[in-house]
Amino acid sequence: MTKSKRILALIMAVVMFVGMAVSAYGYNDNYPNTHRNTGQHIADLIAVARTQLGYAELDPNTGFPIAHNGKAGYTKYGASFGAPTGEWCAYFVSWCATQAGIPTSIVPRLGNCAASVKWYKKHSVFYSGSSGYVPKAGDIVFYNWSGGETAKHVGIVTGVSGKTLYTIEGNTGDGRGYDCLSRTRSLTANYIVGYGVPAYNDAKTYSESHYFGNSNGGSYSQSVKYTTSKLAVVTTSATDITPTNAVLHGSVTNGGRLFASTAGFFFGTDKMKLAKYPIVTSTSKPEIELSMDVTETVGALTPNTTYYYQTYTCIDGRDYLGPMYAVVTVNDVPQKLHLYTQSVHVGVGQTSEIMWVQLPLGTTDKGVTWTSSDEKIATVNNNGVIKGVGYGKVTLTAKTNYGSADATCTATVLIPAPDNMKLDNENQKSITVRWDAVEGATGYILYRSEYSDSEPVEYAHISADETEFVDKNITPGERYYYRLMTLAEVVDYNSDPTPVLYTTARLSSPDEVKATNFGALLRVNWSPVDEAKTYTVYRSSDEHGLYTIVGKTTGTTFVDHDVLAGKTYFYKIVASDGNEKTVSDYSPMASVVARLNDDVSLEDTEAVLPSQKPVPKKSNDAEISRTQLGTNTFMF
Repeated sequence: MTKSKRILALIMAVVMFVGMAVSAYGYNDNYPNTHRNTGQHIADLIAVARTQLGYAELDPNTGFPIAHNGKAGYTKYGASFGAPTGEWCAYFVSWCATQAGIPTSIVPRLGNCAASVKWYKKHSVFYSGSSGYVPKAGDIVFYNWSGGETAKHVGIVTGVSGKTLYTIEGNTGDGRGYDCLSRTRSLTANYIVGYGVPAYNDAKTYSESHYFGNSNGGSYSQSVKYTTSKLAVVTTSATDITPTNAVLHGSVTNGGRLFASTAGFFFGTDKMKLAKYPIVTSTSKPEIELSMDVTETVGALTPNTTYYYQTYTCIDGRDYLGPMYAVVTVNDVPQKLHLYTQSVHVGVGQTSEIMWVQLPLGTTDKGVTWTSSDEKIATVNNNGVIKGVGYGKVTLTAKTNYGSADATCTATVLIPAPDNMKLDNENQKSITVRWDAVEGATGYILYRSEYSDSEPVEYAHISADETEFVDKNITPGERYYYRLMTLAEVVDYNSDPTPVLYTTARLSSPDEVKATNFGALLRVNWSPVDEAKTYTVYRSSDEHGLYTIVGKTTGTTFVDHDVLAGKTYFYKIVASDGNEKTVSDYSPMASVVARLNDDVSLEDTEAVLPSQKPVPKKSNDAEISRTQLGTNTFMF
């Protein structure tokens, strides 16, 4: 299986299986923090936040990502503060700061946006949204969607480009939250309450400020902070970070429309000797947007290496600089091997497959090597395919072939579950369950329930030499769900239950069927059947011959218009539900000889039977058969 297929399979498997064991084993964390901290607060905070992109609230009852229906969901961020279903945008910021190793004296651990604003104001590191302050990566941005002064939402700034603000936010999306997403917002939006500016340990690297004059006496700034000067050089964020590449972003506000000979980036590993890379030449534009794909301009980068960069513009032979930022390329050695499951059951002689992914995504994947703690119980190949050999439990270990990340899971080898389980619903009095015999079985347990989401209930114990069970305790029209388990000599190695099969018991057959003359027509009557919505009328000119459909009706009377005087007709009725997926057996046969009598008109019959629907004759009218009626067995 290819790497891309394994990643896709993992994602699908996580979605399918995350809720299976929530109530008993807790909530699966499918967005672990895979970032290895560098000690640089801003770089680590943003890197941690990026590992959480895509996280969604989980339904507290099932563990599946919650539907956007207004229902409060579980998050690990709220749970870490004792509020597992609380509003979690502020909890998300606090959780990321904790994971990044940032002290509480720099980023407070608060779960309330308004309280967080008060904290930043008290520590003199808060700028209002109307102050003109231009935020930088690592700042904490607060919002009020109504434009008020009290903060209602919060996010982490990842960069600024021109008048666009880039963030990562928790509890956002569709106007009602639920997800962790990267967001793009306008710097001038009236819903921005302001910015908290933490005193990170690498703040100088990210936001050094210097002011200086030029030959024209103007004031120019290389600071990301607000200034009244007509020239502002801004370094924002790096995006699309991989082991060998990153894309740099920056901008120049040139309010005086000064002539810039070049504008671009300084970039390199030694922040005292950065190389210059022009991106734009000969321009007087009032806004200069800058972006540089490093690999295309510089060449491939070294994985897991810190690079420094800053925006510049050259005016009158002098470089004006934005703040210096750092970006750490992704380590191409996998840091974690993530398996989609921690345990798996497999039958003797049967196989199962474990999917995995090497994290972070984008690291070099040279496959893994699998080993089994006891190959007499189970073997595993390097594609993660397990084969049961004998009863027991083993530990399976996978290790990346590049780097040293590893992971383990347990495999329990059981007696196989029955194959080819089938349900036969031949009449309204019984349902027959059939299956193939399992070698070594000591017996079977049949489970039955009447609801798809109810717990399986032991319904019957069946001996090892039986391969069918006739269930006579049924009610016509009711649906029943069945599963089978194989019993082993040791109870610990009983098989897992089979997938559920269900069928709806046949309706009772219409009774008291009578066929009589009705003027020049024939009329057929029968007794009603509980749960029936429609009735199909079959007719033949030979009691033991071919029967064809002549009409359908929602009532219990059918008038046959297409008859010949002196000819004998034979009728049978089948009841069905509204979708005609559940049907009855055939009713008893009724016959009548048509006679000529003009006392009743066609108009009279239409008044009596408004719901009757004649079926047009076809050259291939079907014979009554079991195939036509169906057995209505489904698997899910």
